[in-house]
Amino acid sequence: MLENDLKLDVYSAMCAAAWIMFFLILNNIVLIIVLAVQGRKNAAYKIPEDVKTFGAEHQAENIDDWNLAGRIQRILANDVEYIPYFLALLVLMFCRIDATRHDSPHYLARVLSYGLLFTIGRYLHTISYLIRNTYGRILGFSITLIILFALSVDHVYNMSKELYNFTRKP
Repeated sequence: MLENDLKLDVYSAMCAAAWIMFFLILNNIVLIIVLAVQGRKNAAYKIPEDVKTFGAEHQAENIDDWNLAGRIQRILANDVEYIPYFLALLVLMFCRIDATRHDSPHYLARVLSYGLLFTIGRYLHTISYLIRNTYGRILGFSITLIILFALSVDHVYNMSKELYNFTRKP
């Protein structure tokens, strides 16, 4: 009986963590969409190449530092915002494998797919930022968000299902 209580606690904690991560990522996605809509609506862009790409030449030049060092600082700041989410979700996925004792080959395929696509998105974002390519930067960032959202939904779905299945057993 004690072992079942412990398993229930583990499933409940992992399910709660999955939902928390999901809502944190969803919060970022909503804010990014609102920011993009407002930026487009007001033609207010911070990055110099975005001003040229989206036709806002009337916008006053920013006084921000957009040299190579400034760009690298912004890339690192952006990585610090999204890589921890990804790593936390990946760790939770590995914990889920151990907790649910599934010997499914799909876990490895999903971990590799998520990891590879997330890494490609981050590299595309970084390289595009450095070479001043707006559309590449947007694509890399979009891949990052899509993978975070998909991984989060995957984790929420599977942990909720595990918790439901566990509580339904007599």
